Amino acid sequence: MADTTANGAATAASPPNKPPHSTRPKRPNYNLIHADPLPVVLYHSPPLIPHNPLSLLHHLYLYFFPPVQSHKVVYIGVFSPVTMSVEVRDPTAVLDLWNKGFWGKGSLSRSEPTWLNREMRRLGDTQVGETSEEITRRRRDQRKEMKKERARKEKEELQKVKEAEAKSKEETGPATNGKPIIADSKVVVGLEAEINGLDETTTESAQPSAPVEELGLPTPPPSSDELNTSDAESKTVIVDVGSDTLPVSVPPSSESPPTQPAKVVRFDSNTSTKEIPVEKKVTVKNQEHLQLTLSEAFFLVYALGVLSVTTGDSTGPLPLPEVFKLFLRHSTFPPLPEPSVSLANLNPDSSFLINYVVYHHFRSLGWVVKSGVKFSVDYLLYKRGPVFSHAEFAILIIPSYSRWEGREENEGKEWYWLHSITRVNSQVKKTVVLVYVDVPTADDVKGWDNESDGLKKVLGKYKIREVALRRWIPGRNRE
Repeated sequence: MADTTANGAATAASPPNKPPHSTRPKRPNYNLIHADPLPVVLYHSPPLIPHNPLSLLHHLYLYFFPPVQSHKVVYIGVFSPVTMSVEVRDPTAVLDLWNKGFWGKGSLSRSEPTWLNREMRRLGDTQVGETSEEITRRRRDQRKEMKKERARKEKEELQKVKEAEAKSKEETGPATNGKPIIADSKVVVGLEAEINGLDETTTESAQPSAPVEELGLPTPPPSSDELNTSDAESKTVIVDVGSDTLPVSVPPSSESPPTQPAKVVRFDSNTSTKEIPVEKKVTVKNQEHLQLTLSEAFFLVYALGVLSVTTGDSTGPLPLPEVFKLFLRHSTFPPLPEPSVSLANLNPDSSFLINYVVYHHFRSLGWVVKSGVKFSVDYLLYKRGPVFSHAEFAILIIPSYSRWEGREENEGKEWYWLHSITRVNSQVKKTVVLVYVDVPTADDVKGWDNESDGLKKVLGKYKIREVALRRWIPGRNRE
């Protein structure tokens, strides 16, 4: 009830005791960590005012003399013919590439390179927070426990309904003709209560007194069969201090009945103790590196210019034509022989070129493009990144040879191939997008290596058409 002061103003009563803070670790600020969408340095130019010549001169000066060099090689990757990927081993470069655009994946992790943090937590390091793999595992365990609890309650409700039906049959006799009385009743399970109590799942114990003693709480009084106090003049209170049990005589009382059982009071010294976690720091050598796919590595080399690629045999970074030729060879398995790949006689039907055109297209539009092999597609599109939300679209690349004479499109593709893909992605709430890539002929790209920016001309010959595909379900899409 509120208190009233002398002036008549009411003051609110003291708030009730707040529940203790949750022990769940605080999540990092991903908006701040992944603020930069690309690993390039950006600077803000002043607004352009058309009728002000000084503003135009300022923009011209910034164009020829920028304050920072954004497209500068700062990362070094080593091509691995075994994994057909580019490996980045510098820890600073690995962290920078992941935080600025979610490039690549950890060689010992599902996606984000978190092997070092997981290993330190396994060895008892208290200064490292939870990793994404641990959070995923904990959520899966919670869902598993929720399903077990729901199945148990459904079984109990069903057993109650069966018992009620059997009892009704016994009472009414043959009047029901074998039909259940509770035919219209439904089994209702409180799923909300299950989910709220998921973190503290209670289990039935065969001996309820055992956990009470472990918690240091008073044990329930024994039954009259165990302690029969026939003596009406006095009764005994058994006091348990630590490991010693002391009987204490109490004078008789006229108010209390003589047949009242004795009380047992236990004082546990462990109730006043509080465990303080010991800070521990573990030093572990990082054995994980970042793996970049061929499309990701070539985008960093060609489009952004922030990565240089080397091989085990090369003494320095490879030039762009050599990197392009290297990726063309190793885009298939087994790799193509080196004499068969020629830049002068470029094959536009190369799997690397077709995949890279699609990757370049969606990366240029601001999407985070990751591999979609887990869901039987080529790419997955994230709006901001894997740490913010799940992928919204699943990309399926279909080459189109409309400009090729005498070649049929979609050779060897059956109807159940597409049906299986849509079925898988509809279960994970992803929209399948069919990306038709119009492949140019060899005559269309002839002579590209003699031009200054011939690769840009080659990529411009490819045309992309996007078709969103949704699985039609009669029960849901009837109207």
